[in-house]
Amino acid sequence: MFKNLNSATRNIYEISRFLKIKNKKLKITYSIGLSNAVVLLDLLIIYLLTSFFQPVKLPLFLGDYDIEDFRISLPLFVLLRFLVVYLDTMNIHRLRLNIEESLRENFLNEIFIRGNYSISDSYFFINTLCVHVSTFYQNFTILLTSIVKIILFSLFLLITESNVFLYFIVGFLLLSIPSRYFTKLNRKFSHVSYESSIDISENVERVIDNLYLIKILNKFTDEKKLFKNNLSNYYDAQVNNQKYGTLNSLFPTFITMMILSVLMLFFPISSIVTLEFIAIILRLFQSLGEFNRVLSMSISTYVHLENLLKIEENKETIYSSNFQIKDSIKERKNVLEINNVNFKYLNSDNLIFKNLNIEIKKNKHTIITGPNGVGKSTFLGLVSGVFYPVEGEVNLFTNKVSYVSAYPMIIKGTLKENILYGAEKNKASDQEIKNLLSKFELFENNNKNLDTKVSNKTLSSGQMQKLSFIRALLSNPELLLLDESTANLDKKTKKLIYKILKELNITILNSTHSSDDLEDFDFELSFSSVDGSTQITESKN
Repeated sequence: MFKNLNSATRNIYEISRFLKIKNKKLKITYSIGLSNAVVLLDLLIIYLLTSFFQPVKLPLFLGDYDIEDFRISLPLFVLLRFLVVYLDTMNIHRLRLNIEESLRENFLNEIFIRGNYSISDSYFFINTLCVHVSTFYQNFTILLTSIVKIILFSLFLLITESNVFLYFIVGFLLLSIPSRYFTKLNRKFSHVSYESSIDISENVERVIDNLYLIKILNKFTDEKKLFKNNLSNYYDAQVNNQKYGTLNSLFPTFITMMILSVLMLFFPISSIVTLEFIAIILRLFQSLGEFNRVLSMSISTYVHLENLLKIEENKETIYSSNFQIKDSIKERKNVLEINNVNFKYLNSDNLIFKNLNIEIKKNKHTIITGPNGVGKSTFLGLVSGVFYPVEGEVNLFTNKVSYVSAYPMIIKGTLKENILYGAEKNKASDQEIKNLLSKFELFENNNKNLDTKVSNKTLSSGQMQKLSFIRALLSNPELLLLDESTANLDKKTKKLIYKILKELNITILNSTHSSDDLEDFDFELSFSSVDGSTQITESKN
């Protein structure tokens, strides 16, 4: 137990070091201070309320005052308690949101600078892991304040009711037995919940990425069954977490009230037990119940903290130096040279590319062919500097690169804002834009107003794809990367686009499933998977 506690403390400390939250420790200390105030106010309110029913004398350490002098202040103490609890709640909530904001910002930054995060990992880390880690810190802070309350109430009982304090210790030790059992079960189902949430995220990504294929091949029932099974595992684990967490929370107060009710019914304890003692005992075990509740919640989210720590510990060196933009393309025969490159994704042992050597000729159209999942998009990521090789080097001899994917990016804004996204520095005139609109036959009416609001709902898939090509060409690229960019277009539109591209004196690196749709290209890189790594065969057309 103590070994696990020591490990958890060390992990919390390690994670806290890279959480860039201003005054984080001060905010936690502030909440602990407020919890002290809550205990003091609770004691005063209990004694004041008791004084209305029987004579009461304040303990000496609270001051040698007549309790009746403070009765008139009872509403004030109740108001103060409300304000203190409110301030504590808001302080902890702000801490959670600050941590979540910091983690999401840091992860997004990591995705850009590290160059080896997969898409599914990126989604999961930003949308799920960050939320749960910040929730852990919220629960951890409440856990600390609960411990403070338990200690203060216990010390108060030790000083004022030392004759029965031993019984309290015995009861506390007995309650720790079921508490440990429930906590262990919480830990078990938290792990199941975490694993299931990853499976669900992967299911959703797979269905969305392959929606057309799944529907055409009538595989939706199978995918739905798999998704439903993972959902069932996740929600069963969540229900069990809630069940054992609730039992852990209610058990201390339930046992205390049950014992008190039995003792008062069958044993003459009224002569030795005061009303304020009963109230403080109930408040103490209520704090113990709160401790058990947030302990269960902390355990439920701690598994995410452990995985975040693994990510931090396993972070490899940023290999940005393995990608270099060299001197001007004008003095070179090649626009790109890849030398002895190895690449793998973060936390993966599988090398997608192993000892890769490729040269891409300047002003030539090179196509990349191969089945899904063989590494074509990853290769384009290495070419463009989105991903960095773990070994070897990628030398790019131009910084004028454009990219068009199968999924056009349409921002919420005007037609002009969409076209100029990423090409704002070129300061293309409205007439240049309209010429390209006409050339790509984007609209039947060539006098389309550039200030027209557009979205993925007002444009067809073909129009959105043409818009992506216009955006790419406006930046005057020397290297154009195409990632299945014409996969969803009809033959007429494909022919139009390739006709326009052929007129340009630029290098084109074009990833596609097949060369059948292409009438004219210079080289082909054929991708295939061998023993988990990608093999590339180069040929000339």
